[in-house]
Amino acid sequence: MAIDSDLAARLAMQYEPATYRRRIAGHDVIIHCHHYNARLQRTIEGARGIDGKGIIVGAAETVFADQLARALRPDDDEARRWAVAELLYRHLGFGRIDLSQVGAGIVTADSSHFVEGWLAGLGESADNVCSFTEGYVQGAVYAVTGAAVRVREVECMARGAERCRFEVDRGERPPVTPNRKEPPIPAPREPGAGWLRSPHVDEQAIIDAVVGMPMVGDDAGLIPAFSVYLANMPADFYNRICIGFVEAMRGLGRDKTAIRLLVSDAEHCGMNTFRGIMHSPEWDGLIAPMVRDRADALHAIIAISNALGWGDWHVTAHTPRSLALESRYGYEAVGYREFRGLAAAPQCAMLTGVAAGVMELVYGEGTVEERYGTFSAREERCVSCGEASCNFAVEQVE
Repeated sequence: MAIDSDLAARLAMQYEPATYRRRIAGHDVIIHCHHYNARLQRTIEGARGIDGKGIIVGAAETVFADQLARALRPDDDEARRWAVAELLYRHLGFGRIDLSQVGAGIVTADSSHFVEGWLAGLGESADNVCSFTEGYVQGAVYAVTGAAVRVREVECMARGAERCRFEVDRGERPPVTPNRKEPPIPAPREPGAGWLRSPHVDEQAIIDAVVGMPMVGDDAGLIPAFSVYLANMPADFYNRICIGFVEAMRGLGRDKTAIRLLVSDAEHCGMNTFRGIMHSPEWDGLIAPMVRDRADALHAIIAISNALGWGDWHVTAHTPRSLALESRYGYEAVGYREFRGLAAAPQCAMLTGVAAGVMELVYGEGTVEERYGTFSAREERCVSCGEASCNFAVEQVE
């Protein structure tokens, strides 16, 4: 489908330098790769005693019903509304879906970010893996028609099917949950004190270059970049599934286990995502000339993460065996405040895990598996608890 100027304007990415956030169609979007997204899904759906799949489907439905509603216009006819729903999915990097037969109860997809992620990082699956797409289609149907439906995947490429196939059930079901949030906390306005910089690494040049890259889906709806598959995921989706997962596990007395699992997924993400970036043509062309030692590589990685929308974090202390980071507007902490108010404990599992993973990548030796667990990270203070910033300490494990 050709993208006309009107649709392109609706889905244009806006980068906010003050908060290091990316915004598309009224939603902050976070760029993560297929390694993180597939692992996060496996963790949540694989937990016994909770409805992990329901958490993912429900979050996708709620968030994309809202994001699509913001992308639609009152004078759009129904055909154009469905076209926008197809385009948003592809544009964000989730793959390519065909909604032309949705009225007959059939939706198909011939490419999928989640299938690619599952097969590349986790191997073949005995189950269908497109829970996210089920929720997206439910949200799309609601945004386009106002109807609340159930969508079920019946064939999946992760199990060898030629394409993923979904059935739409228009029977009775509860209404779609609105994406209600409190107003966001104010963003910091001035640079923080005590941030360390490398004299060799031009962090702003890296941020400008990465922000300027067209990180949107190709004809297949995928974003192959930095040697990984990327996707523009709404921050609200990540926050909803992670908060929901921890709360569901708390009901079983296993919330600390849930948090450890989320940190572990992010630790693997930190190593795998940035390993791909460090071995990519983009790194060789833009960043490698700035890097003279491992510390330079660390500063470059932090700059890239700020360009990906994770949320304003910076090095405050650093040795080859330890790292201290400050984040003033991380999407997890801000999101928790928006959805739940003040927290009793720090909430930034993703940044905690990535902080350890980055140190393992930069200073570790051996394979990813051999490096895993050689550094530990903890969040000492968190914006979600009312602090001015989130602070992380990383140390090498003796």
